[in-house]
Formats: sequence, structure tokens, C-alpha cells
Amino acid sequence: MRNASRVPAVLLAALIGLCGGCSTISKGITESVLAREEPREWRIHYASRLQYTLTDKTLLDVEFEGSRHAGNTIVRYQRGLGEQAQCLADQTAALLKEVRERTGVDLSTRSTVYLLRFDEQPQDFSISLTSEPNEFLLPLFLRAGRESCEEIVAQSRSFPYLMVHELVETSLVNPTGGSVLPDLAWGTHYVRINLNNYTRWFRDGFANYAGYIAYEALAADLPGAGLAYRREALVHGEPFSSLAQIGGKLFSWPQSGQAKLERAYYNAAFGLFLLIADTHGEQAIRAIVREIARRHAVNGRDLIKIASRVLGTDVRQLARDFEFPRFGAGVESITPALVLNRGLEVEAGLVVQIVRSGSLAHRAGLKERDVITAVGPAPIRNHLDFELAVFHARQETAVPLTVHRPDTGTLTLDLPLK
Repeated sequence: MRNASRVPAVLLAALIGLCGGCSTISKGITESVLAREEPREWRIHYASRLQYTLTDKTLLDVEFEGSRHAGNTIVRYQRGLGEQAQCLADQTAALLKEVRERTGVDLSTRSTVYLLRFDEQPQDFSISLTSEPNEFLLPLFLRAGRESCEEIVAQSRSFPYLMVHELVETSLVNPTGGSVLPDLAWGTHYVRINLNNYTRWFRDGFANYAGYIAYEALAADLPGAGLAYRREALVHGEPFSSLAQIGGKLFSWPQSGQAKLERAYYNAAFGLFLLIADTHGEQAIRAIVREIARRHAVNGRDLIKIASRVLGTDVRQLARDFEFPRFGAGVESITPALVLNRGLEVEAGLVVQIVRSGSLAHRAGLKERDVITAVGPAPIRNHLDFELAVFHARQETAVPLTVHRPDTGTLTLDLPLK
């Protein structure tokens, strides 16, 4: 009974403490806990909430000095960037012309580019802009002091690959210039209806291929900043290994689905068009586009029939039968920071992070920290370079790898492909 009678007194003391001595009680409790328990670990967490947000409203607050035009492209620029804006407009017009000539696509969508200058380029940003159905808007961030046309392009990950992708895909489904039916979804928060025309393999694959054409053309024109651009540009880097993984499932890729392998599907669709261009020539892609343009509207089944007729083979079987060597090593593109942090002696290539036992990479003799600088005669700067080089050598039993090994130097290893 004595213990029970003390409970109200303890509670009363706690209430008094809450009113007038919280700091003292908190300190006492903390000291008591620390005295009874051995420290296990401290967890440190901190985060930045800084985010650059660009909306219709915030865009109105940006002071633009003017705009420059070339073809179907408009570039709006801030103070002192008029010459660079014209350079980008001309460059974009030239790239889009090459895309039209090589793919046969009718680009009905125009582009508006915003040149935005910052002390440091935003790394965490949110962009939400309203555009007309036949217009694509693209902000390009540039760092103050690095303002040449070449530097602006080298700093941008989304130009021109993402830009061309969007222009091409929207042109395909634009009622005024396209014939490919998109997938649709509508309904309420609780009831949603999806209409899958299963055209995504063509829309995204063809758009990725068009973006790749622009990416390659631009990289060839950037002698000074070409290495940085190839390393940083946003481009799908594993088209062939993904195509071998996805195969015939690519043709039932829904727009509305929340596929766990979404990135692999994007890569696989790109890989299919690279495969078509390599085995049947770009004229086959142009012929497919011409056939589509003659139709009022086409769905996925129509696209399969058209592509198969032009290619003289079932395009689904082409994807199902495709095989690609499983390399069996984790690699990472070299960056300037990686060179300094790891003391690397080369500035471009793929650093080997892990080699799986029994894999092709293991059989070739690759080791962790090796840097792959070439596959056959092709220099390697990123994942896409590597996959393209292996793809072009896929009929061989092995392909030579040029490797730089720490404390050893440059050596040549044979990578088996069978």
C-alpha cells in the first residue's frame, strides 16, 4: 500500500516538472538511460529541402532578354546569351533535319528551349509547364562562367536525346501529323479504365532511336567537350542486354502498367530498332514509317503486320530469337571525381566493380578495379559504347578488350562471346 500511495505523488511531481522543469527532467531521464545501456550506434540524418521548381507562374518571373529562331525551334535566353541561343537553335534545326532524313518521320511538334543561368546548376528540380499539344518545352540549365554553346551542350543531360525523343513520339500520335494510336487511361480515383493499343514498343523504341541519331551526330561535333558529353548525356545504355532479357514480351508493353522492368523495356525497345537498322538498314525503318503515314490510324497489331511485311520476317520472332552475351561484371563509367578519388590513370572507360565467378568476364581474366578502355577497335566511354561494340562483334567467338590495370598498365584480354 505504501508503493501505491506514492503513485499520485510521482505523477504530481511529473506534472509540475512538465510545467516548470521540463529541461531538468529530460536531462535526468537521458542521463539515467545512458547510465544503464551500452551505446550501440548513433544514427545521423540530415537532408536538404532546397529544390528548384519551374512552373508556369515562376517562369513569368524569369527575365528573358529575347528569343532566337531556326526552323521549328525557338530558344528564349537571359541577358547576354543571344549568340549562344542562336547557336543552339541552329544546332537543333540541323539535328532535326538529320533525324527526318534518316528516319523519314514527319516532325509536326515544335520545340521551345529556355536558357536559364545559375551560379550552380540545380541538381534537385521539379518542372511542370503547360504547353500546346504540338509544342515541347525544354529548360536548359547552364552555369555562370561556362556559357559557350559547346559548354551549354556538354552540361545538359537531356539535350538532344530526350528532346528529340519527345518531339518524335508526340509527332507520331499528334492527330495533325501522326497515325499511331497511343494507350489511353481515364476514370476516377477509385475506378480506372485502361485502353492498351500496345503501340509503346514502336513509339518509344523509334523515338529512342531518333534520339540516338541526334546524340551521335552532336557528339561528333563536340571535339572539345565530346568526352564529358558522352559521359553525362541521358541515353539508354543497355539496349541489347535488355532486348535479350525482354524478348517477345516487348510487344505487350502497356502504357498503363506499372512494370517493375520499366527501364529494361525502354532499353529493349531501343535495342530492337538498333537491331533492325543493323540487319535490314535504315531504309527499312523509313519504309515502315512511310507505310504508317499512309494509314488513318494504326494500333499495335497493325504495327506488327507493317513491320513484319517490310522486314520480310516476323518482327516478334526477331525479338524472341535475339541473343546477347551475358557479360557478368558490374561496371561504372569513369568521371573526373572517380579519377581523383581512386587515383585512376585513365580519363575514360568503364571501371570494373565486381566480377561474377564463372561469367564471361571472369573467364576473360578481368579483375576488380580494371578499366575497360576499348572493345576491339572501338573506344569505350560509357555503357552504350560497350554494348554497341560487343553487338558488332557478336558473330565472333571472342573479342579483344583493352584494359588498364592498376600497377600493371595496359593489357589485352580476350572476352569470350559464346
